[in-house]
Amino acid sequence: MRQMMPEVKKIREKGGYSRNFYSLFLFGEVPFLEEAKEILHLKLWNYEELGGSKDGIGIHLRSLGEIQELLGEQTWLAKAVPEEEAGLFQKQGYLLDISEEEIQIFTDTKEGLVYALATVKQLLEEGEGFCLPCITAADWPSIKYRSLSVTFAWYAGYGRFGFDMQLWGLEEWKQFLNICSDYKMNQLNMCLYGYWPFHMKEYPEAELRGLKMKLWNPESENWVEVEYMHPNLAEEFLPQLIEYGHKLGIQFFAYIGLNSYSGGYSNAHPDQRMKMPKDSHFINDFDSLCLSDEKTIQYLKQSMRNIVAQGFDGIDFEESEEAFWYCNCKTCRQTFWKGCKTPEETLHAANTWLLKILYEELKAARPDITIGIRAWRQPPLVRSEELIEEMKASIPEDVVLFWAPGQYVEESEFEKWVRAFGRDRIRARDTEAIGFAAGLGRLIRPFKWNGLRCEEEPITQYIDEDIRQHRGSVKMHAAGINGYLFEWYGFFMAFFAHAYYSWGGEKAAEDFYRYSLQAVFGGLADDIYFVMTQMFTIHESQLNIFELEFPFAKNKVEERDIPRIQEAIEVYPVLIQKLDGIIETLRLDKRNSAFALHFKKWKVSVMRSRVIYDMALESLKYEKAETEEERQNCLRKMYLQNEREFEIIRENYFDVNPVTETGTASCMIPYHELKRCILNRLYPDRRQEKPVYLGVESLGWMWF
Repeated sequence: MRQMMPEVKKIREKGGYSRNFYSLFLFGEVPFLEEAKEILHLKLWNYEELGGSKDGIGIHLRSLGEIQELLGEQTWLAKAVPEEEAGLFQKQGYLLDISEEEIQIFTDTKEGLVYALATVKQLLEEGEGFCLPCITAADWPSIKYRSLSVTFAWYAGYGRFGFDMQLWGLEEWKQFLNICSDYKMNQLNMCLYGYWPFHMKEYPEAELRGLKMKLWNPESENWVEVEYMHPNLAEEFLPQLIEYGHKLGIQFFAYIGLNSYSGGYSNAHPDQRMKMPKDSHFINDFDSLCLSDEKTIQYLKQSMRNIVAQGFDGIDFEESEEAFWYCNCKTCRQTFWKGCKTPEETLHAANTWLLKILYEELKAARPDITIGIRAWRQPPLVRSEELIEEMKASIPEDVVLFWAPGQYVEESEFEKWVRAFGRDRIRARDTEAIGFAAGLGRLIRPFKWNGLRCEEEPITQYIDEDIRQHRGSVKMHAAGINGYLFEWYGFFMAFFAHAYYSWGGEKAAEDFYRYSLQAVFGGLADDIYFVMTQMFTIHESQLNIFELEFPFAKNKVEERDIPRIQEAIEVYPVLIQKLDGIIETLRLDKRNSAFALHFKKWKVSVMRSRVIYDMALESLKYEKAETEEERQNCLRKMYLQNEREFEIIRENYFDVNPVTETGTASCMIPYHELKRCILNRLYPDRRQEKPVYLGVESLGWMWF
């Protein structure tokens, strides 16, 4: 029997197979039978031929109450579900029994049916029609809320316009929901960080439309200026998407800033921004608005109303990471600075005040909406129980937490938060591996081994660290976990990890990687694992010539890295050959063809990295050059190599140029800043002083 993702909790093989069949149909007497039939249709999205009428096998849908009647008190099943997990089994679990002539699913909920059908799909064997192994299984999740934070509009209009998921229309999003459902995820936190990707008739200037950007035109090899509009504004589909997801048991949260990047209002009305102190050394103001201006509050309230109108089940507010409060207007100083000893205290006082206002607005618009917050992420990392109780008392008692300790602390710190807030309020931890990886300009570095001496880096956000925290959340019976998927293409392993461990998987990280590849990709697993472990990424900012600090990749290329670079150069042709084979095989695989684009992005990253290796070696020659002529020659070579890499980038990606709407140039692609650094050395008399920062999310870390 094939491996499954995530693993089924309890399974017993009875021996033999069902008869061959060509279609599936569903029958039974449960109250949600008609909805169940629609769910079966949706679940067959990549097995459309099984929706026909030729020689089918029936799925008998029954209630959990019938199990004891059929199987008795002393059966294997009666002992399969631990008492402490019986609640999750009742709400999201199922019993599956496959015999030669029939499939029986016992469940009381649509969610249980969705997950049972996901298991049936993974058990299917193709030959003369289809067949299934005869088994009995009892299955349920270990975590109630299994969420992914994904990009619907991430730093849109501030650091990017449109990329990856942000470029999808309804059909692409539906396909992603189908994949989430197949791997038993049940919540998406849709990042709306930046210009709003929906209509705001009261504040049209806040919408993600009409923003000018330059696109590469390969037909005539030139840049064409266009005006960008988010796909959901071009043809509104978000409410329809949420309705589709609800049928699959998937909830939707709006993941937004509490007072940061909340639409395009602050760019259209710079006078509404926080008033920074004179001679401030901070690069930007995080798009934060002055909370002493009543117009700000009215705008934020209306934004909440418009978000609720989209159909979201909840809101995930993020308190910006800057551990300071810098609005220097007279009223803010009198209101929020009063009684606070530190900027951190002032920040939390202001944000708590705003949270309570928006809380009331949201509850008035929809009383049953769930409100969550990502807060208290700044030092001290270890907090006393008294301080945690103060934090708890500062927010409404039904606000849930989308952040709890994980990185850089012992597991006991997380346990303190669980005891203080209660298990039901813990929905996520500091599991942001792909949030950080997505800041690397689309170079692939989800694992420590993919980067330049990552074990020496101060930041430890990698998939294995997410896994450690997920396992801790399961151990403490937290209500939810969250995984970041701020880029989808190329980062499927993070998706698998969130799915696997939230369902109670116990494999060590290294074993899990192999297992998941085998379960999903079968015969391609060895080649994929080889590429995954041999890809070597040097971020462009890691060249010593690159002057701007980039906190997500601090190590600089050194002489000791030359052997590792040479090894990567030697293995490059093998990686390309294997990737071409993987891509071609997946494109012909009607079950898994949706994954082909992931490996195309891997290939683009590998191709770029091959050019960066040459730049890295040339940068070391530059540092050792003894004459000005030698240095100039090295600089010219690096300039041409940078251009060569950018050719690969602009041919494969949509959003590659700086965004300047805030007055601070920002771009996730390092090409522009590296070009500035090289040209300033080549032509010091024409020096360009203004840098192009590497993404808005890194600006908060750059305190000069």
